[in-house]
Amino acid sequence: MPERKVELYHTELDDFKTELERRNFHKRLTNLVDRSIDLALVKELYANLYSSEDPSPKQARVKGHLVKIDADSLNTFLEIPMVLAEGETLPTYSRYSRLPTDYKEIEAALCISGQGFILNAEGHSGRILRKDLNTLTQVWSVLSYSNLAPTSHTSDLTVDRARLIFGLVSRMDMNIRALISGQMTSIAQSNTSRLGFPALIIALCRARGVVSNMLTFECLSPIINLAYIRKNYWNPEDLTVYIRGARRARPVELPSTSTTPTPASTSVAPSVLAQSDSQHFEAMLQSIHQGQIILL
Repeated sequence: MPERKVELYHTELDDFKTELERRNFHKRLTNLVDRSIDLALVKELYANLYSSEDPSPKQARVKGHLVKIDADSLNTFLEIPMVLAEGETLPTYSRYSRLPTDYKEIEAALCISGQGFILNAEGHSGRILRKDLNTLTQVWSVLSYSNLAPTSHTSDLTVDRARLIFGLVSRMDMNIRALISGQMTSIAQSNTSRLGFPALIIALCRARGVVSNMLTFECLSPIINLAYIRKNYWNPEDLTVYIRGARRARPVELPSTSTTPTPASTSVAPSVLAQSDSQHFEAMLQSIHQGQIILL
């Protein structure tokens, strides 16, 4: 489950880009330089990270080199410090996670107008469908699926995932290094065949002097840029975000034909016919022009 790189420029989805930089995600977490992933090293780390005695292992040897994945080591590598409010011992999101879930608050922040959680069989809020999410939420979601808390379940948001995305959208300070460390430990201790954070693991291994001897490599997932967002994650019903070229142009209304003479009508002056033909031709040109804009 490879990570994604983010390449957004000035004025391109500024709400997402600005928050990405405020959290320092743009330095390492979403700016992976080496896109060649040696799966053998990734598998070796997870295999050696597994421990039947320690439920939360934080280091493993890869080709004789000790690679640490504890929160402090990840903080040093990713350069994502934990921010605490004055007088607090936990970041904002950690304190929020201990409170009862306010579903209406989450729906207002993550969904398009009029949409929200779908109830499960017990009548409780269960999930939010992807088509009901606003554009900003969808972009944060796809980043979380690969770079923060890897999962193959991407068709909707569970309650836990919705709380995480709500924290990101609401600019809550988080202990991201602890989140990633816990996710890697959970993968190592679980019975899954999907291995998360492969690019991060390769970067950590190489920082420790591990040399790859493989000839075949895996690549990162497609980068998150404006074209990718426009194609996959822009919700046309979200009126708060406008992406040029993504919204379908309205069809051109042709001139009314109610006054067009029928074959049985009396003859019409040539100037009137010429004006009608001119309007029809102009409408055709406008339609062609809008089609070219959509293609571009």
